[in-house]
Amino acid sequence: MVAVRHGLTIEWGVLSAVRNVTFVVLISIAVLFNRPVPAQMSANPPEIGAAIRKMGPRLNRDIAIATGKLYAPLLAKMPTDGVKVIPDQAYGPDTRNKLDVYRPERRRAKRAPIVVFLHGGGFARGDKRRYANLGTYFARHGVIGMIANYRFAPENKWPSGAEDIALVIKWIRKNGAKFGGDARRVFLMGNSAGAVHVATYVFFERFHVNNDGVGGAILVSGSAYELKSKLTPEGKLWHLGERGYFGADTSKYDDMSLIRQLPGRKIPLFVVYAELDPPPIQAQNMLLIKGLFKRDKLLPTIKQVLGHNHISITRHFNTKDQSLGPDILAFIATHGGRRRR
Repeated sequence: MVAVRHGLTIEWGVLSAVRNVTFVVLISIAVLFNRPVPAQMSANPPEIGAAIRKMGPRLNRDIAIATGKLYAPLLAKMPTDGVKVIPDQAYGPDTRNKLDVYRPERRRAKRAPIVVFLHGGGFARGDKRRYANLGTYFARHGVIGMIANYRFAPENKWPSGAEDIALVIKWIRKNGAKFGGDARRVFLMGNSAGAVHVATYVFFERFHVNNDGVGGAILVSGSAYELKSKLTPEGKLWHLGERGYFGADTSKYDDMSLIRQLPGRKIPLFVVYAELDPPPIQAQNMLLIKGLFKRDKLLPTIKQVLGHNHISITRHFNTKDQSLGPDILAFIATHGGRRRR
């Protein structure tokens, strides 16, 4: 079964903030309904694990920098054998419509599944180059990794992220095969703001590319699934990047909240969050999981990544820490064998 502690330690204040304590009941039956994938535990070196836990379930610039410094020595020595990188492939007209391709050097007779990853950064910052460890990890395990930049807020507002994903998919249909990738087996993965962009594409069917080949989506620590639950007492989104992306008109928030778009095409989902994600981010994931359970009468694939925070949940890939990578590979193997429309 998935190595999950489904939010049981979330404070009652957080549960109240999302206005539904009945989710605790759903969480208690998670073990009965969740799809099986290999259980993994954090293999952080003891000093890194202790430092991350000391930071607690918080996120700010200092924590992001400190976590990055913890992993810098490990990533500097990460294995890159057997991986070829093709950088800065233009998938659209904007200067930020670029992606890096990570593929196995040795071509196989059968085309490989493709993972498209969108980074986090509060909708207004971030760069694909910081996630070379993810692309390298996937390529080392027989999957084509495509790490993409996308347009930033506030110059580009909702739904520019989902529109950029549609551009990536169209580009893959034309170019995926030359990198050894199978355009019929595409998996979308995002972290934080990137997870919101992926989920927007997944749940808002009007953004879908016909015959897009999407076999599943991996949502890692998504930050904004139900906008009105994130308002301050003054009626504003608490995060400046979210205000820049979604705008200030709260009357439009229901139409932008993907939690209200769950009916329709059912793309397989893997919902992931960190044990030490901030409570507001855990609450957003809780709302999404609850909505999916209500829709399907089954929980999606879920994992709480033990011993990690909002930054380390992606920084640990391609180190000795196997907290999440094998689970994603198992998800791809499970859902990658069928052609998707």
